[in-house]
Amino acid sequence: SIFVFPSWAYVLSQDYMLRGPRPFSTGSCRANCRRWHSNQQRLAPLMATKTAAAKQDVGLTLTMSDALALSERIRQLKDCLPGLKSDSVGVQRMPGDVGERVALVAARDIREREVVMTIPEKLAVTSVDAETHDVVGPLAAECSELTALTLWLVAERARGAASAYAGLLSTFPEATLSPLLWEDTELMELLAGSPVLAEARVRRDAMRQQWSALEPRLRADPNRFSSDIFSERAFYRAFSVVVAHACFLPSANCFALLPLASSMGRTGNNNGCDLDFDGQTNAVVVTAARPYRSGSELLLNDGRPNGELLLATGGLQEGNTSDFLDWPAGLLPADKYFMLKSQVLETLGFGQRENFPVYADRMPIQLLAYLRLSRLADPALLAKVSFEKDVELSQMNEYEILQILMGDCRERLAAYSKSYEEDVKIAQDPDLSPKERLAVKLRLGEKRIINATMEAVRRRLAPIRGIPTKSGALQDPNSDLKEIFDTIENLPKAPLRLLEGFVSWARGEQDPDWGKKPGQGRGQVRK
Repeated sequence: SIFVFPSWAYVLSQDYMLRGPRPFSTGSCRANCRRWHSNQQRLAPLMATKTAAAKQDVGLTLTMSDALALSERIRQLKDCLPGLKSDSVGVQRMPGDVGERVALVAARDIREREVVMTIPEKLAVTSVDAETHDVVGPLAAECSELTALTLWLVAERARGAASAYAGLLSTFPEATLSPLLWEDTELMELLAGSPVLAEARVRRDAMRQQWSALEPRLRADPNRFSSDIFSERAFYRAFSVVVAHACFLPSANCFALLPLASSMGRTGNNNGCDLDFDGQTNAVVVTAARPYRSGSELLLNDGRPNGELLLATGGLQEGNTSDFLDWPAGLLPADKYFMLKSQVLETLGFGQRENFPVYADRMPIQLLAYLRLSRLADPALLAKVSFEKDVELSQMNEYEILQILMGDCRERLAAYSKSYEEDVKIAQDPDLSPKERLAVKLRLGEKRIINATMEAVRRRLAPIRGIPTKSGALQDPNSDLKEIFDTIENLPKAPLRLLEGFVSWARGEQDPDWGKKPGQGRGQVRK
């Protein structure tokens, strides 16, 4: 089935500036491998650019002292908020993808479906708080939820320690490592050849368009909206924080910035905690979806792929079982059965073009069924098409769709400038910048999915076409392959055939005249 994540489905209708995000959009990156040998002068400009980019990332990663200070701020927030129930939650410093990070952990053993944390509604910051804000309220009321929360965050940050939400704000970063904040040169360098490049540009452009729409309103009232506070840079950085930390509450159908819960890590392995609003207690409740041992990190379940996580949160999860690549499929407009196939797909809930999630360990049956239907040449086989079971229509049809998938895999791999093995070496470089570190991890995950898909396609192709050659091509079964397999199968029988041949020769059975009467041999002259 096609999965739609509730939070982003809601964003689709509320925040055009995010352009979705589309459920199956993913991303990949391209690392910049530095070489310090030989030509130092040629590399000097490049290294100056990289040094400047690294300086920009300094405030976005935590050192050990930063992590210790953040841990203390979260503990203070946990202890001082009235009504917050979080006795089973502890705070611990941990290593992260880039630098240090602070995690919420189980302070004791926690049972499955046990309530881990209860956050009263009055502690949650929603668009309602933004719309009633004394500075940005009238403007926020005209914006989408996430934009309204962004304006609220900019205004409250300007108040510093005087803000009623100073404790909550102190647990949020100044910005994230989301590609929405990257320079265009960084996007080209790190995301070249990846579908996330186009997605990042679309979302970044939409974010900039939102700012362009807001700026005239802000500049029209400089007394209320100081240009030093409500600047373009401040808006973008605050927006990245809101997108990364706002939790979607399905029952309330809204986003909220929450103490503690907004700082929890995310997992796509469905082994974390569930979060939602409880109308009976009028509070946000975090519930353990599995048992936790004391000291284990508490994570929120989040079924997004790593490419989407990077765009939204500026981070990703290693070993994310929800990580997938968006795989397109569509009907051929020149197909003489185009309209008939369109009608069949419409009855099944599909369009003329669709995208399907392909994981490292599986691909949806619907993708195979869609491709089979799209390349079907015999309309008599339409009744055989199944989107519920893996049913082959014909050997020729199966061969064609597998070749399409194989071609897609090769095309995707060719978009990268470095091989999987090269990326493994790059990932071991201790001098990578935070963005490069995230990029290579994302890229390796993407290539694992593509390589696994290629291997699965090869296994399906083997019974149809045979085995792959060194060039990567697959030989035809009706010529050389048949001879190869026959030879391999007959090798164990070779000694027996040699012995049988020797006995036959000894008996004279191989003599053309053996067993014939005198005068009937071929060496005799007919009279």
